[in-house]
Amino acid sequence: MRILAISDLHGDLASAREALDRFAPDLLLCCGDWGDPDQVTEADLAAFPARQPVLTTFGNHDPLAILPNLRNRDGSPVLLGQGEVREVEGLRIAAIGGIWAKSHRLPHYVTDEDVAGFAAAIARSGPVDILLTHGCPSGLADLTPSGRHGGQRCFLDAFKTINPRLHLCGHLHVAQERTLKDGRRVLNIGASPEGTVVVIEADRARLEARLEQFRSTHREIKG
Repeated sequence: MRILAISDLHGDLASAREALDRFAPDLLLCCGDWGDPDQVTEADLAAFPARQPVLTTFGNHDPLAILPNLRNRDGSPVLLGQGEVREVEGLRIAAIGGIWAKSHRLPHYVTDEDVAGFAAAIARSGPVDILLTHGCPSGLADLTPSGRHGGQRCFLDAFKTINPRLHLCGHLHVAQERTLKDGRRVLNIGASPEGTVVVIEADRARLEARLEQFRSTHREIKG
C-alpha cells in the first residue's frame, strides 16, 4: 500500500491535488491546516475522500465545523478523533490534533493534560504504526524557519508513551526528519504548498517512509 502524507496546505488545495496526481496513493494522510473557513469549503474538501480514503487530524487553521462531516466512500469519518486509533489494511494509525496552549480559549488549543490523556488512551489500545499530530515533539524534527526549536514537551512525552513506528507532524513549515537509534522515526512534513510530502510504502511488516519534494522550493529539506 502506498500512503501519501501532506500538511499545512493553508487553502492551497491545488498543491494536494498535484501531489496526488504525482504519487497516486491508496491512502491520504494529513497532519492538519487544510485552510481557514474562509479559504476552503465542504465541497472542496469532500473531493479528496471521493478520490481515495483520507485520514486527517486538525491544526490551528482548519474548518472545525466541516471536518467532522466529511466521510470516506465506505462511510468512515475522515477526521480522526482525539486519541482515536483506526486500522487500515493492517496498519494502526492514531492522532492527536491541535496546538499546545495553557488554556482552551480557542477550539484548536490542547493542554499538557489533554495530550497526556489522549496519548495514554492510544497506548492502552495497543501498538501504533503511525501517529499523526499537528504539533511537534520537542527536540525531534522541530526546527523553525529561523533555526530555533519549536516543538512542545507534551508531544515528546506523547511520542514516548505511544512509541509509534512513525510519527508524522507539521505546523512549523520546515520539512525535516529524525531517526532514533531504535529505528523509530519522526518526520515533519513541512508545508506541502512548498513542495514537500511524505511517501510511505507499507504492508503489515514493512513501513518505509521518505520525504519527497514535488515542487521547486528555496528551502532545503533538513535531515
